[in-house]
Amino acid sequence: MKFKTVAAIVAGMFISAAVHAVPIVNTNVRPVVLGATPAGEQSLQTVLNSVFGTGAVSAANNQSAAGLWGSATGSATTIPTLIIEQTGGAASQKFGMWFGTDTSSIYTVDLFFGGAVGAPNTLQQSAVGIGIGDGQMIISAGPTFQSACGTQVNCGLFSNALINPDSFGFYFATGAGKIAYSIDSLNQGGVTDFLAFQGGTSTNWIFAFEDGTDNDFQDMVVKVESIQVPEPGSLALLGLALAGAAAASRRKQKQA
Repeated sequence: MKFKTVAAIVAGMFISAAVHAVPIVNTNVRPVVLGATPAGEQSLQTVLNSVFGTGAVSAANNQSAAGLWGSATGSATTIPTLIIEQTGGAASQKFGMWFGTDTSSIYTVDLFFGGAVGAPNTLQQSAVGIGIGDGQMIISAGPTFQSACGTQVNCGLFSNALINPDSFGFYFATGAGKIAYSIDSLNQGGVTDFLAFQGGTSTNWIFAFEDGTDNDFQDMVVKVESIQVPEPGSLALLGLALAGAAAASRRKQKQA
């Protein structure tokens, strides 16, 4: 099977509720107002400046409403990198990817564990390299000093019919059970706890997490390379394909 490489993962989890399937709708409205940065911490704007260059991307005005991405390359290795964590819950926070088109069938895969770290020196940042093909994903530790399998990074191979290299979202999670998906409608109460920023017209993105209520969005910041927003037409076709795969899976479960 030919793999597409992108960013990330292995503890996968399949969420299947005993309800009628509800299509996932991107309800993201951006920009949102950012809160004040706590004393002694870097602001989200400072973090963006360190990645994209001073003033290249505005934390206040360049927030993307995108909630789904796909692989932008079929050959180059892609490495998601943990840039910074500024919260008391850093030791239990996670970052991962999700797949699916309806709320009754979402497959999630952790990418960074709580032991992952961010740092000014790129060799001290936790990183992951992955390959994604239809229905399969392979994950390995990135080429840095802080990318240990099992404690900082999920490493391995796993399979699920929902895994698709052309449509996936991301999420942050706290040790207390809060999950912030890249599409607001999946979050409890539809709140915005996940912001996305594109580096100009490149395939490099920054994802920023709010783990509380102060809306500073710099509690965990991750860079992901070689991804792009899918075309609307391809998303429609993907939705039909995944709906069929999910239905087939449920039929098999009932027959078992």
